[in-house]
Amino acid sequence: MPEVVSVRIEEHGALDPSRFAHPDARTAAAYIRLLADDGLAASISNARGTMLAIVIDDAIVLPLFVPDARAAENTAYTSSMYAHYISYARAELRELRSPILQRLAAVALLPLAAMLRAARIDDAVYINNWLLSTNLYPALEPDAVEAVTTAVNARFRGRHIVWNSINEHTTGALHARMRDLGYTPLFSRSIWVQDEYEGLGSRVEHVLRRERRLAATSEYRFRDSGSDDDVDEPVRAADLYRRLYVEKYSPHNPQLTARFMARTRAAGIVEYEVLARDGEDAAGVIGHIAVNGILTTPVLGYDLDRPRDDGLYRILSIRLQDKARDLGLVFHSSAGAGEFKKSRGARNHIEYRMIALDGVPRWRAALVRGFAALAERVVVPMMMRRGL
Repeated sequence: MPEVVSVRIEEHGALDPSRFAHPDARTAAAYIRLLADDGLAASISNARGTMLAIVIDDAIVLPLFVPDARAAENTAYTSSMYAHYISYARAELRELRSPILQRLAAVALLPLAAMLRAARIDDAVYINNWLLSTNLYPALEPDAVEAVTTAVNARFRGRHIVWNSINEHTTGALHARMRDLGYTPLFSRSIWVQDEYEGLGSRVEHVLRRERRLAATSEYRFRDSGSDDDVDEPVRAADLYRRLYVEKYSPHNPQLTARFMARTRAAGIVEYEVLARDGEDAAGVIGHIAVNGILTTPVLGYDLDRPRDDGLYRILSIRLQDKARDLGLVFHSSAGAGEFKKSRGARNHIEYRMIALDGVPRWRAALVRGFAALAERVVVPMMMRRGL
């Protein structure tokens, strides 16, 4: 494997996307500039911190996120591990129908919250954190892992060095290398990935034919998300996303703004399509990004007030799946709606944050390892049993 020549941490102002030959590097550089130029809150209203860039051999660019761990507004699960493992979990207790179970679960979270506060879990630096639900990797050689970690640790000594969005399937070689280097795997979430589109079995094929028939006969049609000077469409897209992911699901999901939608569209970082009936405002939106042969959708939303029989989510989902298939890409459909995605051919995998703890005081490192071991022994088996 080629040897890593250089690893540099660069300020966003030094990044010129045009200096990079590979489109994935240009996309990452443009994205870092976009988030940093106006401040994170302008694009993701519940994230606080600094966006930097890791540049490897002047060819590969990875976002490097340094959270403001003491900012009360830093509440996105993508920008705060405390928000992910404690605040998000507390908010989800409302899904437990029994008040007794809610109280028991709330009590059970207390020692875990104390454990993570003592570990100063948010005193971290995140490698390849786009602050989105799914962080895709460029073609990064496993041998670069140690060099990148060393460079980040040298600048941010005393912080947890966290590699985001690692799993055994789409980032298998990186995952294996990090295991060999002794990084601590901390359960992040259960994800769904599809890399086969043929020979899925009669039951799945029946479901897919039904979904395509729904899309073909529906009054709703897809269109591009408008021109760069169209100010109404990003506002509508942000509203549809917010109503689904923030209001219905959790305020700890990344709160993407209309400015995020407008600027990522104009820069060509995210490709948007809206779903609407002729002459009407958008009833649904998808925004997808592709890196290194994998497609994922950080933006999805639809009008929750429309009749369920309209099948908006089903139409949006089959559009994404067919787009990935037609482009010859793996479809990373993120987390949630497990049974829905399984019935359409996706397979379940566990995603981790891989953490390097060499520069962290031993007692804090021990707390992080203890929390990770608890998650691996309790949470992961439960997720796999339930197919979540």
